[in-house]
Amino acid sequence: MSAFSNFHPLLLLVYVTVVLVTMFSSFHPIIVALAMIGGILYFLMLHGVRTATKDLIYYSFVFLLIAVAYPATVHNGFTPLFFLHEHAVTLEAVTKGLVIAGAVVATSFWTKSYFEIFTTNTLLAVLTKVSASPKFLVSMLWRFIPLFKIKWRENQMAQRGIGYYKVGSRVEKFRRAFALWRQTLVQTAEFSIVKPDVMKARGYGIVKERTRYKKRRFTKRDGILTAGLVLFLLYYIGYFTQHQTQYYPEISEQTLGAGHYVIIGLLMLLPFIYEAKERIKWRYLQSKI
Repeated sequence: MSAFSNFHPLLLLVYVTVVLVTMFSSFHPIIVALAMIGGILYFLMLHGVRTATKDLIYYSFVFLLIAVAYPATVHNGFTPLFFLHEHAVTLEAVTKGLVIAGAVVATSFWTKSYFEIFTTNTLLAVLTKVSASPKFLVSMLWRFIPLFKIKWRENQMAQRGIGYYKVGSRVEKFRRAFALWRQTLVQTAEFSIVKPDVMKARGYGIVKERTRYKKRRFTKRDGILTAGLVLFLLYYIGYFTQHQTQYYPEISEQTLGAGHYVIIGLLMLLPFIYEAKERIKWRYLQSKI
């Protein structure tokens, strides 16, 4: 369980949005690097180094692929480093390729971390306040894909056990795989869509007024984070709208002071810092028992 997930769900969505908008609107190399480091550190805090190693290796290859492919295909810029197939590989293209790769990796880790803490129960708690009907629709769609994967794996293992795929023709093997996929799709859809019928059979919707358990309340802690985000947005709009990083025809990035990097670094590393602080506090309290 993440300590940072105890903030209000909508506030968490606003926070992640502010982080990504700050990164993409500025596209400053150091800001992108801070966003990527913050996303990776928080992801490691959620999953642990051993569990997250597979994701780290995968996104390292993604980073290298984008960083190499961009300057190899885009040849804009005034500072050639070397020539590849009679095309100049420029410093500007290499720099922007690294920034784009970092932005893609940062976005991936931030979204993965967000959906890790924004669970189905959290989504239902938020939607129930608006209306209960969208709640069931979204919950069905949310669980459809993982449920389909589970059913598909079960059906494949069962059919392999009875020799379903042991045919000589590749066309016949593909036809059988498609038939099994279609059967699994129908089975999963029926299993997911049966929930509204069950709720209706239990009398759901007969009484207009209903009680609900309000677990997610806007607390003082949420107010502090909201105030911090508002102040940061005012600071960002007032300063960075006048200082944009340009990569073509020459790199003309704005050199920021140390104070600006500290403020942005605190924003990007906030979940990691908060999570680390809560874990240290918890271990300290455990040691006092």
